[in-house]
Amino acid sequence: MSNTPDNTTGHGISGPFIRYPIATSLLMAGILFVGLVAYPLLPVAPLPQVDFPTIQVSAKSSRRQP
Repeated sequence: MSNTPDNTTGHGISGPFIRYPIATSLLMAGILFVGLVAYPLLPVAPLPQVDFPTIQVSAKSSRRQP
């Protein structure tokens, strides 16, 4: 086995990305483009409906003092 830069065996899933850097760059540019196009299409409410949690406490006493 030689230690030349073309030897990409053993890199597993990253092997094709190391062998083809231009294709990798184009793939990443495509993913970025799709993300930029899809971002404005995400549904965002200007005033979302929020249900804040509340606690209600009541106490009863047999004595009538204010």
